[in-house]
Amino acid sequence: MSKPSPADALIQFRQQQASRFAEGRCESLVGDSPAMKRIRNQVAAAAASGANVLVRGRDAAQLADIAQAIHYRRYAEGQGSLWTLDAAEALPNELSRVLQSIARAEEHGTLVIESIDRLLAEQQAELLTHASRGEWRTPMVATLEVGDDSPEPNESTLSDELMALLTTLAIEVPPLASRPEDIPALAPWFLDELNRDEPKQVTISTDSLDLLMLYPWPGELTELRDVVAKAHVRARGRAITPRDLPRVMLHAVEGAALATDRPQPIDLDAYLSRVESTLVLRALELAGGNKAEAARLLGVSRPRLYRKLEQMGLVEPATLKERDAAKTPLSTPPAIESPVDEDEGIEFLPVEGE
Repeated sequence: MSKPSPADALIQFRQQQASRFAEGRCESLVGDSPAMKRIRNQVAAAAASGANVLVRGRDAAQLADIAQAIHYRRYAEGQGSLWTLDAAEALPNELSRVLQSIARAEEHGTLVIESIDRLLAEQQAELLTHASRGEWRTPMVATLEVGDDSPEPNESTLSDELMALLTTLAIEVPPLASRPEDIPALAPWFLDELNRDEPKQVTISTDSLDLLMLYPWPGELTELRDVVAKAHVRARGRAITPRDLPRVMLHAVEGAALATDRPQPIDLDAYLSRVESTLVLRALELAGGNKAEAARLLGVSRPRLYRKLEQMGLVEPATLKERDAAKTPLSTPPAIESPVDEDEGIEFLPVEGE
């Protein structure tokens, strides 16, 4: 059997890669959350349209996978070239070399630039110059890793022209902690890979999945893959149990649970207002609805009581004339017989004075 030609071997390699990134085969696109379903739809749309794409998220490896998935969905038969550049690791002249390769190429393809924000200003200008030429036919897919302190900490290093060029379609990949419903699909996915060459087929218990869904995953998919791999080795039975998971992860989950159980802060103003309203209603009840007597029981002036009743919506706002009249003392105030009931003798807390 004759060896395939270099051209045929290249196409076979590309087809194998395309198979790896096909629908349902790429781990970076696994999950049942609404966010992951949206991302899969966006990847399909980007592959079909040939648009420039900016992929943003916290996991650099996942972003790179999504970028390559767009290319291999677009060229599933292996007929398109893939040019890649990791701007964080590349030498200053590497971009020039890639752009020259694209210019000489006889077939179409995709330019994937990882960590696009790490391009120097002169490299951004060079990229824009090539992309603005009439003969340029190469869609670009760029990745931008964002951190915890700011959703877009590095975009300020990109020129407005380059951002406008790249964001024909923007794919936002939320952190794993915000989509825990993806964990029950991801953990078995990693286990299937580990079980492939092992005689012992290990599954994962429901309790373990519950713990995985509570963990904040600062290391994103990379950390989840590592945790599952270590638990696979430690598993004593046919299923991963909570005791097989890293102790540091269990402590983090317990700490988060304790933090959730802490009492919520008290709104002192709102609390005092409710107490004041309760005392006013009780005084009115004891005074048989007589507002002057209620004010005396509370140890406040009648204008103060009226203002509180207005705030409570129990009386219509008084006119200035009525309020002035309320403030004018009578020459001989009428005697008011205090009602006697089972509450007589109870001392009510006074409301703050005028």
